[in-house]
Amino acid sequence: MSQLSENSAGQISSVVHPRFETIVDRIIKSTDKQMLADLRRDFHNRLRITLTHPDRAELIEDLWDFFYDWCVFEKRLPDSMSDLPENVLSEWTLVKEGNTRGLYEVTKVNDTLLKAKELFTGNNVELRSRNATDFLGLSRGDIIEGRLVKEGTDKKANFSFVRKPSFHPTEVHQYIRQKVKEFKKAKDFETYQTWLWLLVGMYLKHRIYESMPIDKIYDDNSRI
Repeated sequence: MSQLSENSAGQISSVVHPRFETIVDRIIKSTDKQMLADLRRDFHNRLRITLTHPDRAELIEDLWDFFYDWCVFEKRLPDSMSDLPENVLSEWTLVKEGNTRGLYEVTKVNDTLLKAKELFTGNNVELRSRNATDFLGLSRGDIIEGRLVKEGTDKKANFSFVRKPSFHPTEVHQYIRQKVKEFKKAKDFETYQTWLWLLVGMYLKHRIYESMPIDKIYDDNSRI
């Protein structure tokens, strides 16, 4: 699998949670470049993505955001860093156990509020926008994958996206719902969470190979 463009190393998009950005900044500054290269290779293997030097800045930023999400929350890279400053350690402590990831169906959305239902657990969440573009382009019925962090400590606390969610077009909703149904029937939340990374890979490949039929990408046996 090819790696992300070296010329874009360290880029993250503006649509990220401030706590996540603080942690990622420290990772970029402190982590050995070869270690990051190895992690990127593992990340591409997980997503089944072969990619050489994407030519769109937005796509490059999104790839890095997903990569650092994986490094921080899946590989728990901050736990292996002994030199974390107090402010970074504090941010990591807050989001380490207080994050959740899933597939969400949008039930209500406007400029400032998004309500959604997680497809596997059935849990409902509310998100408040932090800037004017957080929910831009989203509509009721859309299915998005995202990682959330809790804002506040009360039972009705709001949530925020850690990074920009992946968006999955209407044409593949049947495929997604069928997969989630299978995981729910098997009561296999762990495999469901692993599959979400494959789904992210499908989302990214759909953007990379725009002329490819979407049903050839959103397919368990796809080799694209």
